Amino acid sequence: MKFNNLSSPSSMACKTLDFSPEFETDDSSQSSEKDYEGNGKKLRRREKNRIAAQKSRQKQTQRADNLHQEYEQLERENASLKKEIQTLRIELKQWNQVVQQHEPQCAMLTATSSGIISKPQVDLTNFLPEDWRDTELLKY
Repeated sequence: MKFNNLSSPSSMACKTLDFSPEFETDDSSQSSEKDYEGNGKKLRRREKNRIAAQKSRQKQTQRADNLHQEYEQLERENASLKKEIQTLRIELKQWNQVVQQHEPQCAMLTATSSGIISKPQVDLTNFLPEDWRDTELLKY
């Protein structure tokens, strides 16, 4: 900034005073440079933080997507296993019917009735786990 010194009205000569920042002798220019550098550091830190937050949100979204895909896969697998259980139950019933139909005609069973061969007692539940009655799989 420049001001004309009008201290003596009688003199026609003008003196110009210069107050531009480049000629200041106080520390305000140094502090403004520090402020500028501080603002630059602050802006860089904010930008790095923004990028890190964005990456973190992307990772979180990716993890959620992966969990959702895993959930859907497990649901499909569970449904498939339930169908298999149903199929195996039907097959077990069919085999039990075959055994029941065969028993009256079995030559070995007729021999056991005469006392020559003892009839082996086969309990199909011996092949199931101990807690088979309590399992959720058998309740469907």
